Amino acid sequence: MTMTSEADETTPSSPTPPATNGWGLGIVLIAVTVIAVVLAGVLIVRLVSPEESAGRTVTYVVPAGTADKAAQGESVRLMPPVVRLNVGDALVIRNDDDQTALVGPYIVKANTTLTQKFRRPQYLVGECTLSGSGEIKIIVT
Repeated sequence: MTMTSEADETTPSSPTPPATNGWGLGIVLIAVTVIAVVLAGVLIVRLVSPEESAGRTVTYVVPAGTADKAAQGESVRLMPPVVRLNVGDALVIRNDDDQTALVGPYIVKANTTLTQKFRRPQYLVGECTLSGSGEIKIIVT
């Protein structure tokens, strides 16, 4: 007589699934949270960094009638031929005239204000209708 156990008859032949303990999802959530916190920190540092917020603002104003004076042969010297700035400084040119002004690479239309903040060293040279010499050099160190 052959004996068979009940376990042999009822045991399925397919493998048992691995045990899941929930650690995988927890690790993923922790990793995503850490990445989000790091990115938020980098963004905050960039927004309030002293390097970005430091610096002076150098402003020049073009009074109404400036282009007319230049057209009549008067000397217009509202800006120096060389403007020296530091990284972090801002150059502001407010044109209250009814004509466009040229300042190196910048075109400042009538009744507008140009604001240029310098974030890296550079050397800009170009035509200038406000320097008296016809040319301007903007040197950012």
